[in-house]
Amino acid sequence: MKKTLLIICLGIATLFAAEAQNKLGYINSNELLSIMPQSIEMQTELQSYAKGLESSLAAMQAEGEKKLADYQQNEATMSELVKQDKIRELESIQQRILEFQQNAQESLAAKEQELITPILDKARKAIEDVAKEENFTYIFDASTGNILYAEKSENILPLVKAKLGL
Repeated sequence: MKKTLLIICLGIATLFAAEAQNKLGYINSNELLSIMPQSIEMQTELQSYAKGLESSLAAMQAEGEKKLADYQQNEATMSELVKQDKIRELESIQQRILEFQQNAQESLAAKEQELITPILDKARKAIEDVAKEENFTYIFDASTGNILYAEKSENILPLVKAKLGL
């Protein structure tokens, strides 16, 4: 009886020791990014960039509206050839505005990526450093559920493939 109890106690102790080797942690990366001074600076720079794009777009739209008003005001006195030319010009302006809007969206997204990359790299490095210093096995992102840090471990894909007969 004592041997059985001793074996059970050793088994439980071994289980707890194995579990203690895996140290898990989590962080809310959105909260971290929101308090980093670089993120605040990035938002300011991005807003300034977006305002510049909006200003250019507004100028293009004002030009189009002015030309449209001019066309509507003078349409009755225009020859058919001049009308067709003005219509093509208005269509061209409208096309330029649409292209500018699309390019501006792409440019803004690229600028945001350019500005956020070094901030994300800095945050990721700090998370990895803390994980290594504090002997964490895994760090999870509470805001997304992704794993931000994982200690090198065994890939079980071959075992799962074998189990599925693949």
